[in-house]
Amino acid sequence: MDVFNPNILDACIRDVASLLTDNQKADLLLYAMRSIQPDRNSYTRTIIENAIQSCLQISTLNSENIAKARILRARARLAAGSYITAQDDLQAALIAEPDNPEAAALLYQRSVTVEKLLSPLPRSRERLSIEIWREIASYLPRRDLRSLLFVPHVISRVASQLLFKELDLYFCGIQSSDDDAECWSPTLPSNPSTEDIHHAHRSADILTRIITDVSFSGAVRTLRIHGPAHDKYGTLAFQTGMLTNALPKLINLHNVHISAGSESIVSILRVLQTSHPRLRGLSLRSSDGPVDLSYLEFRNLAHFSYCTNDGSPSVALNFIAQNKASLRTLSLLNDHWIFPSNALSIRHLTHINFLGYFPVNSHALVDILTHGRQLEALTLSCRLDSSTSSQFFRSMPKALPFLRHFGFTVHGVCKRIRDTDLFPAIAEFLRGRLQLRTLTLIVTYESDQQSTGFSAAIWGVLPSLVNLTTLKITYPSDLAPGLAAWLIPRSIKALNLTLEHGGTSSALRDPIPFLDHLRPGVPSELRYIGLSQFPIRNVALIVEHGFPMVRVVGVANNYWTVKKHKKDVTTASHEGVLLEMEQWPRRRVAYHAAEWLEWLGCEDAVAGVQDVIFPA
Repeated sequence: MDVFNPNILDACIRDVASLLTDNQKADLLLYAMRSIQPDRNSYTRTIIENAIQSCLQISTLNSENIAKARILRARARLAAGSYITAQDDLQAALIAEPDNPEAAALLYQRSVTVEKLLSPLPRSRERLSIEIWREIASYLPRRDLRSLLFVPHVISRVASQLLFKELDLYFCGIQSSDDDAECWSPTLPSNPSTEDIHHAHRSADILTRIITDVSFSGAVRTLRIHGPAHDKYGTLAFQTGMLTNALPKLINLHNVHISAGSESIVSILRVLQTSHPRLRGLSLRSSDGPVDLSYLEFRNLAHFSYCTNDGSPSVALNFIAQNKASLRTLSLLNDHWIFPSNALSIRHLTHINFLGYFPVNSHALVDILTHGRQLEALTLSCRLDSSTSSQFFRSMPKALPFLRHFGFTVHGVCKRIRDTDLFPAIAEFLRGRLQLRTLTLIVTYESDQQSTGFSAAIWGVLPSLVNLTTLKITYPSDLAPGLAAWLIPRSIKALNLTLEHGGTSSALRDPIPFLDHLRPGVPSELRYIGLSQFPIRNVALIVEHGFPMVRVVGVANNYWTVKKHKKDVTTASHEGVLLEMEQWPRRRVAYHAAEWLEWLGCEDAVAGVQDVIFPA
């Protein structure tokens, strides 16, 4: 009978090992570890990791054994797919023993593998799947995606698909007078510029590719169409005809924005009704009057935006009521319309953006505060004909528990109306809301500020909003600039100051001292400053005296990129740095402001300039 106990072997090994030095023990352990084949098995890898770490803990370990231990662990990590940590081990092995051929060979093999991954290989030899490249590219801004189009690699195809998920078509130019560069409007000029001709050709080429290339058209998710208000010369017939043929090809289209005259919008909507009855997002901006929506039936519409002038609201309200069960976001912009509480299911909405007016005895605010439990964004811009609005905010301080973006703008108050507790009530309603990220509090005229109670005291709510990143607020005449800047939360990245109309404020009368007093308390992380108006000839002085940390300056409808240079060239100097202010061209301001702000690190300012937002 075999009476040998295998545990005797363990005891003998321990007895022998006790007589060895630390380096001899490590050498023996490393020799034994070479018989273990590294693989992705977690148990095997744990044994190797623990053994190697025990060896490396020996302070007197010689360089030869250090190199051996590092190489063994590198092999195990390479087998498990941990390439970065394996490369660190190989580099450490070469530091311990520079002439080690095994470490040099493994490190060279790793470098060749990386080069092969980045080289334009046939699809069968690609090491990373296209899904991984798509996930990587999804984090890049659009300008970087454009650069990737010229890379000879599969990632260029991925960048193309991501870049054209959002597609813009321009059927009009931008016309402005020489005297006032801020007053531009979409139009179809009789003498189009070279740039307008270029964009017309671009739109025609894109439509042609949509019609002929199935893979390209299948990538489009959001389509934005910019057309003129009036087609005086009949030049839109060709583009509209091509668009009619192209829309049915966009089989994965989810969102559509149309900015044009009402006739052009109607012709496009008729095609959409047939080709995309399951459309998720629809945004309309009619420049010459209301659009007939009576024939539309989009049963899955979740996001709806409508901007027009004058006209009866009945057709639009019927369309909203027809889709109230599926709507989640609503933007309704018309100075003459009342908030359509009866046509909405407010409890389903997450975003509301409304421009209109609140009449006497209006219950719109009550309905929003009572039923808008899921609201994340509420932006109201209105003319007040009611004196009871403050009571609603006072009576429901805990309403809208998930609010992250809030805006309240008053651009007119009825002469008979006086609600001096309105903005104090709003301030108390917002006080201490840690989840609030964006805040807009605007009162256009000084007389309206007195009627609605907007004063320096309203700024006192700002320090309690510690997570605020975007602030757009009126600067009252009774607020000292030295105090105002310190009231702004330190988390603010984008700041818009609306100054009083009429030039009565100290900021408009004497801008440089105003900026000098404001500057010490301005948050150091500020990236964007916007001013409604500012009587200063050199915009660089705004940066030099008030906001040296910003990257973009906006005044009225103009934007400037702040470029800082060493003392070789340009316009304004500040503490050893020369400032160059690059003014944005009109087309960039009109159509691409949001994209450029994001690229320049001012993405928090996008909410104030983006025309249409389709939430995910």
